[in-house]
Amino acid sequence: MKLATKEDIQNYNDATINGGLRGAALGVGLSTSLFYILRRQSAYYRNLPTPLKALGYVVIIMPCVSISGEKAGEAYTRSQYDGIAKRELDREAQIEHERWQNLSTVQKGTDWAGRHKYGLVGASWVGSLGLAWGLVSRNKLQTTSQKVVQARMWAQGLTVGLLMASALLTGFDSSAVEEPRTPHEDHTWRAILESDPHLNEEERARLHEIKKAVGDRKEQLVKQTAKKIEEKA
Repeated sequence: MKLATKEDIQNYNDATINGGLRGAALGVGLSTSLFYILRRQSAYYRNLPTPLKALGYVVIIMPCVSISGEKAGEAYTRSQYDGIAKRELDREAQIEHERWQNLSTVQKGTDWAGRHKYGLVGASWVGSLGLAWGLVSRNKLQTTSQKVVQARMWAQGLTVGLLMASALLTGFDSSAVEEPRTPHEDHTWRAILESDPHLNEEERARLHEIKKAVGDRKEQLVKQTAKKIEEKA
């Protein structure tokens, strides 16, 4: 393990910027293609004000830039791990892969949705906005501005419902689910240090003492919280 140097920081920034540029290229390609399709197929879209059309580009391009840049930065950081740290990350990846393979199709879908719920909410908002626009645009008695406002209100209503459903899923008691997903507590720097061949027996024993003390303290806090909940009930 080493401290990040100026060169490391610069390389990380370069990787993030390059990832953002790739995301921008992808976003421009998607939004431009969608622009030409809508322009040819929809008279309502052709009549939209220019600022609203520009907003459509922003809504598509900015998430692509942000997500691609972040993923590129994370990939660069992972590429810098070596030795014990890399073996620990590889071990965690193998455990996660085996866990995923043992899940049923329904459990895989539930697990994936739980890990991507915010992305699903955002995508659902965009989809519901397009669906609402398709429905309200048929009303020939309303102006374009009125249709835009009405479509946005419908989309917001659907998004609130999706957020409530997401909150319910987040608060769902995972202990009642078969094969619940549990965190791997060994994926810490403590576990990496315990695997360090340079530690002597005294240092290794001290690490185990700290691990036991942390576990006992965690168990104590859980009991105290449960007791407070029972007293309030």
